[in-house]
Amino acid sequence: MEVGITGMWVYSACGYTLHVGMLDKWVYSVSGSRPARTDKFSNQNTYTKCVDLPVLNSFLHWNYSTSHQLDLAFRHVGATASEWIAWAINPLGLKMIGSQALVAYQRPDGPFYAYASPINSYDTELQEGRLSFSFSALSGTFANGEMTIFASLQLTSDVVTINQVWQNGPLNGGTPAIHPKTPDHLAALGILNLVTGAAS
Repeated sequence: MEVGITGMWVYSACGYTLHVGMLDKWVYSVSGSRPARTDKFSNQNTYTKCVDLPVLNSFLHWNYSTSHQLDLAFRHVGATASEWIAWAINPLGLKMIGSQALVAYQRPDGPFYAYASPINSYDTELQEGRLSFSFSALSGTFANGEMTIFASLQLTSDVVTINQVWQNGPLNGGTPAIHPKTPDHLAALGILNLVTGAAS
């Protein structure tokens, strides 16, 4: 478990927050995915697997059924109302173009909005569109500096390992703008085995 200390709190695997006084009980090393948080999310789901994504203060929680349905919660912490978040599967490889994205942000004059967006170019404005796979139960929440996207994706029977991409970026005029090109933003991609939870 990778642990970072800020003040008197420890931020640990998959978003647990532990007091420094509990370090002797909770700090240990693991690899791959971790057991998910035991509390339910606002969509009332409990997820059996989760992984700390290595950059951008993000976490992925999921269940993957024998019918190849991927139920997920993508979380980004330290969020503000002036940014968007996204998580995607890219069937074409570890890159931005080709990503089948789930995007969410706080509309200035309305509710927190979650939608689907296929990424076809580097200058995308994250327009809403159809994905290459079917999905349902797409929604999102924004509270206490934490944005979460929920969705159920129906994948094909040959899918066990996915290329995942995640991002956050600014809003411009109340709609998503191009994300920064910092090292962390450019490193926000990886391979995930949905069955074993192994991530790289």
